[in-house]
Order: sequence, then C-alpha cells, then structure tokens
Amino acid sequence: MKHVILLLFTAAALGTLVSTARAEQYWIAYEGNDLPENEGWQRRWGDWEGPFGEGAFRTVDDGILTIDSLHDQGVYDFARFDRPGQLDPGPGELFVIEWQLKVDQVISTYGSYDPSVSVHSDDGWIVGFGYYEDGIESKFENDAWIPITPGVFHEYQLYSLDMRTYELYIDGVFARQGEFWDGLMESYVTWGDAVSGAASLSHWDYLRFGVVPEPCSLFLLTGLLFCTRCNRV
Repeated sequence: MKHVILLLFTAAALGTLVSTARAEQYWIAYEGNDLPENEGWQRRWGDWEGPFGEGAFRTVDDGILTIDSLHDQGVYDFARFDRPGQLDPGPGELFVIEWQLKVDQVISTYGSYDPSVSVHSDDGWIVGFGYYEDGIESKFENDAWIPITPGVFHEYQLYSLDMRTYELYIDGVFARQGEFWDGLMESYVTWGDAVSGAASLSHWDYLRFGVVPEPCSLFLLTGLLFCTRCNRV
C-alpha cells in the first residue's frame, strides 16, 4: 500500500505543473490480499459448457493470487472492473495501468495464449496483452511479440495520454510503443485466465490502474517510475 500512496502523492505534486482542465482522477488497486470478487471486481468464469462452469483453481497466499486452469483447457476465469464513461484521462492527465505477473505454464492445442490483461476505453478502443511462458503478444496488433524471461515475476507499466497510443515498460525498461484497436465494448479493465481453449498456471502480485496528472516531461515520468519501483524493493 505504501507504493500506491507514494505514486498518488507524486502524481499530485506533478499536478501543479499541468493543466487544471481534467476529469475525475482515480486509482484502483488489487494487491492480492483476497480473491478479486471480494475486493470490488467482477468474476467471469466458465468452461466448455458455458458461463459459471467449473472455473480455475484459485488461491491467495502471501499477497499472491494463483490461477490454475491446467486441469481443463476449456476453463476461463478472469476479473473485470467497469467504469462506464469514466475510464479515460482528460486533458493534462495520464492513464496508467501496472501489474506484476509470473507465468509458469501455458498449454494450448492451437498455440493460444491464456493469461491476459486488457483495457477498453470509454469509446471502445482496446489494448490487450496475451501471455505465453516466454513472451507476450499485443492481441490487437499484428506481429507484436515481446520476449520475456520465463518462470520469474515481471513488472509491467502501460501509459496512455489519449487511449489511442500507448507506451509499455517491462521491469522499468521501455519495451514497446503501440496503438489501441477500434473495438466495440467500453470502459473496463480485465485480467486473469482469458481463453477457453487454453490452460495455464499464473501468479498475480498486483494489478492497479487509474488516471493521474500528466508529467510535463519525460524526466518527471522517469522520476515517478523510479520512486514507485524503489519503494517496492
């Protein structure tokens, strides 16, 4: 919780340097203290038979949520948070989503990813990342593959000013600049075991997202990243 407070405090300080015309700022954090549905998230789950089937085996231990669907490739089990018309940043603001995740195993007859994180903007633009054991793909961008070291936790941060383009950092290092896809569904974030037709074992330390004041320079954004990362050590 200290790093969340530090991020918001730093963002508030940066806010004195940006435009005063902005929408409601907010910060929503899942820290692995309980199952997501007990902390304000919706649980969406099912199997080959449809919604509300068996679902994944889920445990929470020492601040880590483990999602295990290795017993059945038909299982999906993910968390969703809706903010109708209130997800996007306004002028002088920055959308931020960050998560820490370790993927131990992915099994799919058709080579699909399974763990996933997705953001749906207020007017239906989407960015999403699907996980394999050794890499991630941007689900709505062609040939967008990023290798990762398998079997260890990685920290991810995504930033967007306009919900059309984004920058992705992995373990504090710039990894990709990309674009949202023009989709249909609006104003929500999802994460977890996303695919019926693949199975996986994944461990989620946290997932947080929100709107903060826009840093007015790359130097200030780098300082924000540095402060939050140092506080996690």
